[in-house]
Amino acid sequence: MRLHTFAGRAASALLAAVLCAGALAPALAPAVALADEVAAAPNDPVYSAEQPPEVSSPAAILVEANYGTVLLDKNADERREPASTTKVMTALVTLEHVGLDELVTVEEADFDEVTPESSVAGLVVGETLSVRDLLACLLLPSGNDASYVLARYVGGGDWHAFVDLMNQKATELGCTGTHFANPCGLPDEDHYTTARDLATIMKAAIAYPEFCEIAGSATWDLPATSGNPARTLETTDQLIDPESPVYVGEGVVTAGKTGYTDNAGRCLVVSADRDGMTLVGVTLGASGVPDDQGVTENFYDMRSMLDWGFGAWQAGALVNPGDVLGVADVMLSDDGETVQALSSGGFSAVVPRGTTFADLTLTPTWEGTDPETGAFMAPVEEGQQLGTVDVSLDGQWMASFTVSAAQALELSIPAYVMWWLSDPVHAAIAVAAVVALFVVVGLVSWAVRRGKRGDSRYQMAVGERPRVKPGAGGQRFDLPEKPRKAGKHAAPGKHARR
Repeated sequence: MRLHTFAGRAASALLAAVLCAGALAPALAPAVALADEVAAAPNDPVYSAEQPPEVSSPAAILVEANYGTVLLDKNADERREPASTTKVMTALVTLEHVGLDELVTVEEADFDEVTPESSVAGLVVGETLSVRDLLACLLLPSGNDASYVLARYVGGGDWHAFVDLMNQKATELGCTGTHFANPCGLPDEDHYTTARDLATIMKAAIAYPEFCEIAGSATWDLPATSGNPARTLETTDQLIDPESPVYVGEGVVTAGKTGYTDNAGRCLVVSADRDGMTLVGVTLGASGVPDDQGVTENFYDMRSMLDWGFGAWQAGALVNPGDVLGVADVMLSDDGETVQALSSGGFSAVVPRGTTFADLTLTPTWEGTDPETGAFMAPVEEGQQLGTVDVSLDGQWMASFTVSAAQALELSIPAYVMWWLSDPVHAAIAVAAVVALFVVVGLVSWAVRRGKRGDSRYQMAVGERPRVKPGAGGQRFDLPEKPRKAGKHAAPGKHARR
């Protein structure tokens, strides 16, 4: 089936029903909500993320710009001629260096490099236009004359200096397969890029609202000048043209740039917004032969890519801060046997349409668990870090989060004691301790009893003497006093009795 048939009236009806004006902020709504945002009509085509469209262009890429997710890649790193898609970089460098309201006068030298077969905006020597209007002349009718006027003005009088700025910017953006030799895209062996690099350049350009304002317009009104009457420019991008059979609808394509030379073939770079996603598509090297409606394959390729990108994919939050990413076992607590593990952060991504939280694979790595049971030992504090959880989808790792306890679980002392005694070594230690305690208590008790008996005998021997009742007549016998010493001879006791 031809691609233009695949992206025919049914696809146009789908786009018209669900298009949304302007750029939407990405990653604000949960993926489960996004999955239900656009309900397909009975006759609408059903897209699958696993079945990308076939494109006839030799090289192509489709990227979700907010997340950098590559949805489709066909020879995206193959070096090719960009033709006039070069002018996206020309516009980007211009926007970075001069103001849109600055006025520029066209000079004779600006036409030195413009070849007879070049596409032009009809500029004439001596007329003065604003940088804004010159960018419209550059991007809508793809005027090579406007490219050299801007390059000379921004480059300080030398368009070669401007090309140096283009190459510097390409390096800054990380474009490893790109080099420019002129500001318009005319054939040159030293002028080349890749679909991937061109998508990167387009992502940088659409960060400027002014670029989207101009490159996303179907027409642009120029004021009268000294060399031209007031006139209206028309875009070469048929996806933006409401009169085109491949028109995708108002507000969907936010910027576009075509390109064509015999060597480069039909080239196209486009950005489009819908359902919270920003898609950037590039096709290079398509056939230059139009069909009976005047449409070349690069436009059919691009529309098929956009239809599939918006129909088969969605962007949004898969994990929010505080989401439950697992349940950890807890032992030795009367408050419960498990605790919920809450995510410390959030995660948004571009995933196949219909994906929900339930489709994720969550793999926890717990910290501080019991080596035998894998459970946490109480007490567990609320907010205590429990470990990490890896999040994957269909076997592809997506993110990793630290997780924390949702609530506190107190330690049960009886449960702790029983757990401790369940270990044979601990049980043996406990038995030995109890036996030792009884032995110590017995010894202390015996020692106390023995000490009391000894104190009683001592009191009988040297304590209070038992009283002796007087003898007959009530006379008390007194003990004799010890004799006093008087030299060598002691005198008889004074009270000695005969």
